[in-house]
Amino acid sequence: MKKMSMVLFVYLFFALTVSFGAKAEQMEAVTVLKFNDWGPPGIGIGKIHQKAAEIIKEKTGGRVRVDCYFSQSLLKYPDTFRGVSTGVADISLYVPQPIHEVTRILSMSFTGLPDMLKTAQIYRAMLERHKEFQEEFLRSGVKWIGIRAMPPNEFHFVKKVAIKAPAEMKGMRIIGNPDMDKEFGQVGATVIQLGPPDWYSSLERGLAHGMSTHYCAVYEFKLLELLKSHTHFAGAAGAAPIGFIVNVKKWDTLPPDVQKIIVDTFHWANEESLKWDVNLVNTAIAEAKKANHVIKELKPAEIQQWLDWAKPYTERILANIESKGWPAKRIYEDFQAVIKKYK
Repeated sequence: MKKMSMVLFVYLFFALTVSFGAKAEQMEAVTVLKFNDWGPPGIGIGKIHQKAAEIIKEKTGGRVRVDCYFSQSLLKYPDTFRGVSTGVADISLYVPQPIHEVTRILSMSFTGLPDMLKTAQIYRAMLERHKEFQEEFLRSGVKWIGIRAMPPNEFHFVKKVAIKAPAEMKGMRIIGNPDMDKEFGQVGATVIQLGPPDWYSSLERGLAHGMSTHYCAVYEFKLLELLKSHTHFAGAAGAAPIGFIVNVKKWDTLPPDVQKIIVDTFHWANEESLKWDVNLVNTAIAEAKKANHVIKELKPAEIQQWLDWAKPYTERILANIESKGWPAKRIYEDFQAVIKKYK
């Protein structure tokens, strides 16, 4: 009897040890996701991303931890898509690069978009309406989990004079979209492609006379010191899509409830980032007005001149995408229909 009791004790001790060990191991199993952001952690959007990581940890009960990598510490900006595709990063902030085809439709200049908040809704609608946007990314093992719009592009000039039409850029060198080189050439202007580190010095030394970009960039890079004239298009000059992409292989290992928490959280991050961008744009415009800059708010008929000027460029890009096997013209026609609806 005594021997049986000892055997039973040993058995129970072993069973409890295994059980507690399994539970402890289960409790310690935390999924770590690497999040990439090329910007610094201290700016508004960086802080939003850190808050998103905290929300995900809290809502998953600690099952998921998001480690944030800022300032290109994980991936250089041009390597973002490839880095997510190969699993260097699991999730990343992303602005589509020229390496894509279908996605270029959203990034094109002079598509006649409305303001930034409506454009964000348009981009989300396009992703839902056309499976090609996700299919293109899925071929590389990547997918969108959220998208919004960057601030709209405007034209900014060193010379303190209102520019109302493309022909008024004659003789100027403009930092802008290199795919529009023919259009700039037709009005006697030259488009040049420069990275952000070269913007200030090029404008200061007269190597460039203006640029096409959004106000957040003008403000953050202190270009208001040099750019004294601003032509506003009410969104029509285009706005780059921006959002969050994930590595599909990693994504598919996550339970559905965790996936939903992540999608919902990054949707929140997109909405908060839109608010931050709107505030920054308003701050930049207020400073330009305070400094007595020339600001030209184009009327619809004036905007149409620019859209007509850019039409050959639009047709070239769509034909190029079509030649790669994508239904670019059909998607663009629907894109215009959606824009009209939101306007």
